[in-house]
Amino acid sequence: MFQMQRRGTSRIATVMLASSLIVAGGVAAAGVAVADSGTGVTAKFGGLVQDKSGNIKINNSDHEFAAGGLIALNTSDGKTLLTYCIDLKHETRDDATYQETGWASSSLASNPDAGKINWILQHSYPQVSDLSVLAKEAGVAKLDTAQAGAATQAAIWHFSDHVAAVPEDKDAASLTTYLEKNAADVPEPTASLTLSPDTVSGKSGALLGPITVTSSSDSVTASLDAASSAAGVVLTDKAGNVLSDKSGSLTKPAKNGDALYVKAPAGANPGSATVAASASLQALAGRAFTAEKSQTLILAGNVPVTASAKAKASWVPNGPAPAITAKVVCEQNSVVVTVANTGDQDFTTTVTQGSFSKPVTVKPGATQTVAVPETEGAQYTISVPGLAGKTSTFTGTFNCHVASSGGSTGGTTPSSSPSPSKSATPAPSTTGGSLASTGGGSGTGLIAGIAGALVVAGGAGVYLMRRRGRHSRTAA
Repeated sequence: MFQMQRRGTSRIATVMLASSLIVAGGVAAAGVAVADSGTGVTAKFGGLVQDKSGNIKINNSDHEFAAGGLIALNTSDGKTLLTYCIDLKHETRDDATYQETGWASSSLASNPDAGKINWILQHSYPQVSDLSVLAKEAGVAKLDTAQAGAATQAAIWHFSDHVAAVPEDKDAASLTTYLEKNAADVPEPTASLTLSPDTVSGKSGALLGPITVTSSSDSVTASLDAASSAAGVVLTDKAGNVLSDKSGSLTKPAKNGDALYVKAPAGANPGSATVAASASLQALAGRAFTAEKSQTLILAGNVPVTASAKAKASWVPNGPAPAITAKVVCEQNSVVVTVANTGDQDFTTTVTQGSFSKPVTVKPGATQTVAVPETEGAQYTISVPGLAGKTSTFTGTFNCHVASSGGSTGGTTPSSSPSPSKSATPAPSTTGGSLASTGGGSGTGLIAGIAGALVVAGGAGVYLMRRRGRHSRTAA
């Protein structure tokens, strides 16, 4: 998010605000899904952490500043994830739900400096918690958390948005310089937990899979849904050895790289089973987090969390056996739909979105992909008919590129009941420059809508509205 306001206006607004206080698709089932959803760590937007952030000058301008630093995400089990912004001029939403995702499905996909961002995360705050170490590297006497957070965010923006970002604080600026000069490529960290592909299919009695477990944990539990296990469906390895007990749960935990298969009784009527996996693990610094119509974030430090993932297996006794999946592929500016057919007859369908329509015929044992072109910030709804009148539908908002200074790419509509401001309060300044706020959400610093009814000296009515937006400005 990148909200601009005049600093002088900010002080007037503070007085006014104080015054106002007085007054997934397969063979036998289909539905709506979000491409790449439902795996790994999920968390709610929590806002900019005030004591771990500071003011940052953007593009060497005396008129543009950003309040930047660590941003909190809150999990349903009470954990707090600390993240940094990697999309300076894109808004956040206070009600945003963030999902862990791979770099290929984020703005990092086409960024040649993605590995340098990860280096900064591994070598700065909070992953390096000893601030005296960072102070020594920066060549300054000492650093506090606000300086370290602002310095790290500024260095990240240098590589994520390719802007000149310099903290106002001189010691923080020294750390930023150190991080930028020493950054080197560090590969993408392992996902917290994924099951891939998330949809498989085949003939009843055959081994359906593989469903590959990818995780930063070496102890992943997995189980079938109760109805499937009661009907005789089991989890197996590649050789067909049964790995699940009578309840459908693995008899021993899976680990990173393990392959699971689903087997229904031979001759079973068309049906499906859900494989649910979970693990308590360390989510690794450098994992990307995306949300619909909200800026992309990146995990700042390793943190213990609970992660989950699901996959679906479907079967038929004969005929075509399609498995339909979709994945955001940012380098192609597309959502790529994959149609696999492990049945014994051809499967014909059509991938459709708006005016886009692509017929597909998949031979037995074959797989075809269709890249559906998307526009940054646009919502997509992709439909793929399956068997028995069922249709797989994939929906979402295409969020693959950092926002430019050239206008909106699908910014959010503010919530009808925005949460209270969670962002850092910028320090007063006599420069008269503009202030950008990142990580503050749609309710951050909001004065929009405060009008009339505020009576000040002499009974005069005062009206002030600040337009929200990624790069909104008041008149100079």
